[in-house]
Amino acid sequence: MNRLETFKAVFDSAPDGVIVVSHLGKILLVNQQTEHLFGYKNEELTGKGIEVLIPERYHSKHIGYKADYISDPSPRKMGSKRELWAKRKDGSEFAAEISLSPVKLKDKTIITAAVRDITERKKAELEIATQNRKLQIQYKELEQFAYIASHDLQEPLRTIVSFSELLQSQCSENNNEAANTYINFITNSSKRMQELIKGLLDYSRVGKHRELRYVDCNSIVQEVISDLGTAIQESNAQITINPLPSLNAYSLEIRLLFQNLISNALKFRLNENIPIITISAKAEKKYWHFTVQDNGIGISKDDKEKIFIIFKRLHNRNEYEGIGIGLSHCKKIIELHGGEIWVESKLNEGSTFNFTIPNNKHL
Repeated sequence: MNRLETFKAVFDSAPDGVIVVSHLGKILLVNQQTEHLFGYKNEELTGKGIEVLIPERYHSKHIGYKADYISDPSPRKMGSKRELWAKRKDGSEFAAEISLSPVKLKDKTIITAAVRDITERKKAELEIATQNRKLQIQYKELEQFAYIASHDLQEPLRTIVSFSELLQSQCSENNNEAANTYINFITNSSKRMQELIKGLLDYSRVGKHRELRYVDCNSIVQEVISDLGTAIQESNAQITINPLPSLNAYSLEIRLLFQNLISNALKFRLNENIPIITISAKAEKKYWHFTVQDNGIGISKDDKEKIFIIFKRLHNRNEYEGIGIGLSHCKKIIELHGGEIWVESKLNEGSTFNFTIPNNKHL
């Protein structure tokens, strides 16, 4: 195989359309992929102006761009221009990316243009944009729901609780035990409903006011432990914190994450055992793998997925307080950061909550 045959084989094997253009803007040579993209044969394009491959509505502008480029040619990478369109022989158009490479010969400069059909990418981008618009609409609906939950629903509940307490006070004076019992049910149920509404409102707010910043997880955990000081002292909990990383994350959400996991480890302890909690992290490829390990009551195999469902409780309220939303918060926070969360546990043998957060500079 001689040099010319070798060049032609390499030229035609390029995955992008390659067009060689003279300093006057005339097409000198095209490869097979260009023929495939545009529907022309090489001989149909040779000698034609490059505008034959550009939609007519762009011709006037392109003439000016071409003159400017030829007067001062320089390499241009793929994707450096926006919304470029190419025209096929049959008149149909496709979205394209084009790179330009000037080649200086002895007495003139020729331009090599690589053309890539990005129609499928444009379709994918349009679909993503459509989905994003739908998500924005859903997010606004969620905000509206949160407003209703925080105002329209809580206000009548406050009234019910207030009047129930007044009735309870009067019934206590009259020693009406039956009425006291009924009113207790009303009061307690109303207060529980308030807690559920507040929990749902808090859940809807996770990620709403996101501020990506470089956070020190060691400092965040220490602040959480300080806030939980009373519960830690009352239970005589032993908490070991191994060195934790600093990373780009949403500070308020990361704080809530650790607060929920540590609070659960303090709350769900086996009998009156002293809670033993260990918090660790290690780097694994492109993410940090965190673990929060405890010696608590554990979780059965069948319940490992259920615990992350909002308002899903595995225990009676008389045994453990709460509304069953903490781990749902954790899951939402981790997914907000592009990570995963799961638990390894056995009943009566403690639990280890694992979660990952990408080790990147930008989310």
